[in-house]
Amino acid sequence: MLVAGAASAQVVPAGWQVVKDLKNLCQIAVPADWTPDKLVKSFVTAADKKANAVIHALPPNANYAQSMATAKQMMIPTKVYEDTPLRTWFAIARGNGKPGTSWYVATGGPQICTAQIDFDDPAFEATAKKIGDTIGKAK
Repeated sequence: MLVAGAASAQVVPAGWQVVKDLKNLCQIAVPADWTPDKLVKSFVTAADKKANAVIHALPPNANYAQSMATAKQMMIPTKVYEDTPLRTWFAIARGNGKPGTSWYVATGGPQICTAQIDFDDPAFEATAKKIGDTIGKAK
């Protein structure tokens, strides 16, 4: 099952690297061999180029319910894994009909953190779930 409870959030697997958003408010962890984009350091790509993730912080005054409603209008969920006041996690169709999987994950609380995780190979899903479990407020 792909549901990740708030208690499991932000556990960084051994040997992984932490990536922070541009304002250092939110973070995500990815495997050690992933590399950041040269211009947008919060966007990281797997060594084989078959997966990527990006972390983003919403403004401090953002309303979680409104933000998630807007996200669901802009990125129509194809499958919802979790939808609570503390965490939202859903799959969306990939752009341009590209095969693979895209997940949108957000955490509520005083600092709303959002991420998108894209991967081509279904075998990568377990690792993508581990990445999703690490999304949260920067430490």
